[in-house]
Amino acid sequence: MAAVIMDSADHDDIRATLESLRLGKSPRLHWREESAARQLAIAGSIATMPMKNIATIHIFNRGLPYERARRICLERLLYELDQEGVITATIESRSPKLDHLDLLLVMGIRRGRTLSGNIKITWEQPGQEPLLWGADAVAGATTWWLDGQTGGFKLLADRIRLICLD
Repeated sequence: MAAVIMDSADHDDIRATLESLRLGKSPRLHWREESAARQLAIAGSIATMPMKNIATIHIFNRGLPYERARRICLERLLYELDQEGVITATIESRSPKLDHLDLLLVMGIRRGRTLSGNIKITWEQPGQEPLLWGADAVAGATTWWLDGQTGGFKLLADRIRLICLD
């Protein structure tokens, strides 16, 4: 999982830049759907934006369900955002059922005092919030790097704080 952290004063400029990277009538930027050349262009553009990038990685075996590994990464990512003083964290909406599971995780880590009450968590559809596309690109570049496709990650490597989890 990944997050991009930026000053709220930069939101509009970053949104406009990300929107300018869309091709044709595509409703959003999505790393997996882009060609290798476009991925490099997207990563290069993100590397110039005024934001911090964090990626959490959990290399899990087949015995650990995907959703469990995702929750481990999300919990740590939210903790890191909270420690950075982020006021609002927006999570990409997946479906009402899966968003509810994320909400239960947020409530649990708040009760466990891993996450303070200072950070507001919201969910948005990726087609509605271009800022989510930056996080998608950082996550995509990182996971593709782990699979041996290093181009996008190389452009972003010095701008990503990588956190590997057990």
